[in-house]
Amino acid sequence: KQCGHSPPLLLFVDDYLGNEQNEILATMVSSQKMNLLSGYYGTASISYADAVRDVVYGDSKEWFFSSDWYYKGGNYGRQIHPHLGMHTSMAWIVTFYLINLATTYCSLPKLPGKERYHAGMARYGPGKEDYNFRISHGMPQLRDAGKPLKGRPSQKPRGLPPLLTKDLSLENVTEAWLEDSNANADLWKAQEECAADGHQINETHSITNPCIFAWVGSINEGMTKPDHLMKQMAPVIMSHDGWSAADDNRKLGWVPTGGLGSKFTLGWNDISQPVKAVNFMVMKSYGEKWANSTLEVKIWSGDDSVGEEIIHGFHDKHTSETYNIKIPLHGEGLKKGSELRISHELIAGNTFKILGMAVCDH
Repeated sequence: KQCGHSPPLLLFVDDYLGNEQNEILATMVSSQKMNLLSGYYGTASISYADAVRDVVYGDSKEWFFSSDWYYKGGNYGRQIHPHLGMHTSMAWIVTFYLINLATTYCSLPKLPGKERYHAGMARYGPGKEDYNFRISHGMPQLRDAGKPLKGRPSQKPRGLPPLLTKDLSLENVTEAWLEDSNANADLWKAQEECAADGHQINETHSITNPCIFAWVGSINEGMTKPDHLMKQMAPVIMSHDGWSAADDNRKLGWVPTGGLGSKFTLGWNDISQPVKAVNFMVMKSYGEKWANSTLEVKIWSGDDSVGEEIIHGFHDKHTSETYNIKIPLHGEGLKKGSELRISHELIAGNTFKILGMAVCDH
């Protein structure tokens, strides 16, 4: 393990104005859910939709900031793909947000003897009851400085708050947060604490690749053509019958060209690092071609089954969308040096499309 790895900056970007759902209230539900999660977990949230919503709703026939919802002849119809104006405007909105974020953070006063870390790695003081108060910028001397405040809060647990579920309540949230923080203590240690445990300090703050195998079609550098994907898959394919790379509708992916019953297996005799999950990006679509599309995934280590999942390639929406599927391995996952096999079979329907895969330590 190396020290000094900061978590990535997570941004929620809301660019949806309609009209997958025609009702305004239904359109805004996903945006409100995003704001709720962002507020709870303390992540960044940007809404292009909120920035232009009044302009678009004031003239729903415009199509500079939104999609063109009126076909030739004036008939209203479904269209979720916006035009150049939207993409340009959203780029400027995101840029403004990032500049504002950076300037706000860099303008924060640096307290004597303190260093700024992200929330998960915050290094706290020696327990003095001054709550980091400093006499500066005209602030007065505290009365009874150092005296504990009645009902004062304890030091906040490190890391993200516990998983937001229906069962999480005011009665159990603190206990759940402390349990999560203690269970994942190594993830939240500051560089000096990590080094004190005997780990190497990473001066460049580069992040060690957490995956032994990973690709995303049409996004990864050098992963834009079927030949590129075939080259990526070749070293780990143990067997395949009826699967190949395809780039239809400008979406590069791994597809069952042999139809129902098509199979392929990926394998590693000696994995180079621990593996705890296998992640997929799959396309779900609609219509006769995608009816009942179902992929069965089984994960093995030697003769032991360590994971399985049934993944559907169809949904009841009239859109083609990308879904992220995570298959956690049983128990603590696989240790370095273990054998790993991942078998795939199309067990229903005539087609399927894998847009990305990642075999990782989390």
